[in-house]
Amino acid sequence: MIKKYIPSGAFSFTGILKTVLFGILGCILLPLLYVLVNHWIPNIWFAAISAVMFGLGLGFFIDLGIGLGKIRNIKVAAVIGVFYGLLAYYMQWIFFDEFMYNTNGFSLNRDQEGFTALLENIFFLFTHPQALVEEIVALNEAGTFRVEGSSTVSGAVLWALWVGEFAVILISVVLAVMFGKASEPFSEQNDAWMVRRKPFAKIPYIESKDELIETLDAGDLSLLKQPMENIDSTNFAEVIVFESNGDPVKYITVVNTSVVRQKLGKDNIRKDVLIKYYPITDPSF
Repeated sequence: MIKKYIPSGAFSFTGILKTVLFGILGCILLPLLYVLVNHWIPNIWFAAISAVMFGLGLGFFIDLGIGLGKIRNIKVAAVIGVFYGLLAYYMQWIFFDEFMYNTNGFSLNRDQEGFTALLENIFFLFTHPQALVEEIVALNEAGTFRVEGSSTVSGAVLWALWVGEFAVILISVVLAVMFGKASEPFSEQNDAWMVRRKPFAKIPYIESKDELIETLDAGDLSLLKQPMENIDSTNFAEVIVFESNGDPVKYITVVNTSVVRQKLGKDNIRKDVLIKYYPITDPSF
């Protein structure tokens, strides 16, 4: 098995509380933006892409709180992601329902009285989920959108689309959180997240992943210390170092990079992660 950083699993109640501000902020801003943008751009393929972006965006907000709260437990991070994912999906239904039934529709051009009524209705739906469910059922029976060349989508097909939307959003949130800050190297000695050393080191392209792992396991860092003049500008490897002052352990990620030159447009860059968060204790590195 390849050596790699394993999160300690540590977390605290106060650390979880620090995710609240970012989580709630994401659960308000992103659902509102998601509902409005999908109304302005009524395309089913765009809706699928925006659902993924919704989930990843919420994961980003939650990740900020996880970093601030120093949560190094991936399972706890996943539970937090599920909680806020459910809350955000609930909020997007509240916004969607309110805009659909509101006389002003999806317009934000409202006077003070209009905004006050909007907020009151949103608060009512938030505190009365049964009323929201009843209105969602009514929306399903009537249909909420039309696919080009067909009639309005409603009934079982619309339920299936909504379930798919929910799954995409929730899975995107959880994956973003599980592979986010909670999985990154943390210095238990300094009680701080490790930082990336800048700039990244560049070494010649690694031809054999197995050879790299064997030499590192033997304590030989020669492959990581090859001279810069031997580097091909189109095929090379990046060595990303995560470290914390005073901590004897560093973690490295090695990425093979290939640049395919294009006559027109941007060059194509292919990256292949060979090792991720491999522990290094050599003080000279």
